[in-house]
Amino acid sequence: MPLIKPSLVLLFCTTLCACSSGPTEEELNVRVDDLRQRSAQYFNAGSYHQALQQALLGLELVDSDSGELNMLAGHALMMMGDLHDVASAQPYLERACEMLDNYRADLLLGEFHQRYGSMLHAHALRLRKSIADFPSSNEEQQIADSEANELRLAKAQQHFLLAIELFLVALKESPDDLYALQLIGSSYSLTKQPAPARVYLNQAIDILVESRQYKNRVIVTDTKMDLRQESRLRNELLQDIQTEVAIRMLIAGLDSVASDTAAELAQYTKILGLSPQNLNAIFGRGLCHYKLGNFHLATADFDYFIANTPLGFDHPQVRRAFKIIEETSL
Repeated sequence: MPLIKPSLVLLFCTTLCACSSGPTEEELNVRVDDLRQRSAQYFNAGSYHQALQQALLGLELVDSDSGELNMLAGHALMMMGDLHDVASAQPYLERACEMLDNYRADLLLGEFHQRYGSMLHAHALRLRKSIADFPSSNEEQQIADSEANELRLAKAQQHFLLAIELFLVALKESPDDLYALQLIGSSYSLTKQPAPARVYLNQAIDILVESRQYKNRVIVTDTKMDLRQESRLRNELLQDIQTEVAIRMLIAGLDSVASDTAAELAQYTKILGLSPQNLNAIFGRGLCHYKLGNFHLATADFDYFIANTPLGFDHPQVRRAFKIIEETSL
């Protein structure tokens, strides 16, 4: 029987050990980074389920020990429309906050609390209306359902307050973050705190106005820009306008709650100066004109709204517009 050389045995054993061992730390890091990049790419493309899948695969490789992957997984879940999916985002975003020392993690966790609270709040309001419109024959059950629903509303408020705390942390590090300013203003309005809501929303508007003026000036005066640069700048300008419109709509809502119809009308006028065909602003302006007794102006706004809205005739806004037109034409 032929003898096997010791050197060949050693080579065979070394090869076998190398084949049976797992990936090196460098190979693992490359694989995890690849999954992180894939998750981010899917997220930016709006493919949230695929983004979540890639993030979870990465977390399996590092035993959940990655702030960026946790943030991607939580963000993807938060962007899904289902209440259960959004609720599932919380542990991932909380872990990302613990691991990452940057304001983006605080901002994202705050956005989760606001989004989840808003979903709970809307769901509770629908249930409250259903309970009122279709009362149960069982009085005890009716009371129990109402109490459970009020607890749901209280829970939503708790989420809004947590969101405010996190937005304050984020703004301490990045005071001019437009998105954080918009979110904290919205959260304060949801907790019925109009004064701080106005402070942050107006701060956001000041930044947007300055940004819009700068971009307009560059477009008019910079003759060295090529078409691609000008197109990109115009798109950024359009985004600024859309953001300002959204914020001014929030302020108009605060004015409406405060019964300051003149201030509300002023906001709609500014909105329509930026976005002349904004149907929500036209409807709101029509209501303001009606409340102020300017019936011919209200009718003109409601006529335009009805002629251009994609909403059906049974929609509350459309029904109200028709009712006011009929009332003011008598």
